[in-house]
Amino acid sequence: MQRFYINSSKIWENNFILDDKEIVHQLSKVLRSKPWDEIIVFNGTDNKDYKYSIAEINKKDIVLKYESLLIKNSEIDFELNLYQALPNKLEKVEYIIQKASEVWFTSFTFFKSERSQRLVLSDKKIERLEKIIIEAVEQSWRNSIPKLNIIEKLDIKNISWENIFFHTQDNKSINIVDFKIKNKKRVNLFVWPEWWWSEEEVKNFENNVFFKVYLWNRIMRTETVAPIIGFWIINN
Repeated sequence: MQRFYINSSKIWENNFILDDKEIVHQLSKVLRSKPWDEIIVFNGTDNKDYKYSIAEINKKDIVLKYESLLIKNSEIDFELNLYQALPNKLEKVEYIIQKASEVWFTSFTFFKSERSQRLVLSDKKIERLEKIIIEAVEQSWRNSIPKLNIIEKLDIKNISWENIFFHTQDNKSINIVDFKIKNKKRVNLFVWPEWWWSEEEVKNFENNVFFKVYLWNRIMRTETVAPIIGFWIINN
């Protein structure tokens, strides 16, 4: 059954007219839906899915008939935030947010580290990234939409709770296998760019009492870390 995110207060166990152009086009032209076909919709503000049947298909809208409410526990009970140094390609940003959205990250903050290469994210590109997040949430049957932030510079002094920065060396760091999260209310993960953190950045993290965590004996690509570690943290 196809599932759609609709940013609307109309989804409250009522019949309503769906007039979102993209969803109407997808249902009528791409999926070739017919009256009485069923779909799932959610609004991103609660932990509920709503099942509707298609009552009528028009050129510019679709009339939906409310069928039933599906309540499920699809979210984690703490914040899991990713602070990702900007990679060198837009495709890597897209991969990170797509896969990390599937493993319950609450937010994504992309920033320029000292070794980040130049990557300009225009308003159009950011809009595209937000659509990728929504599509990943729809596909994975989550109910909350992760927030996307693009910032110029990271101010780590104002980031609170459990802060973890990952490193490629095991010197004075905790192996991920031995690491235990003490405060599971808000967990912030900091991931390096292609050429890793600079010495100054590592010193800055350490001076602000961030946990330095070493990832096994392999050096992962920057776009691989968040999805794998996010899933590992949730399941451990």
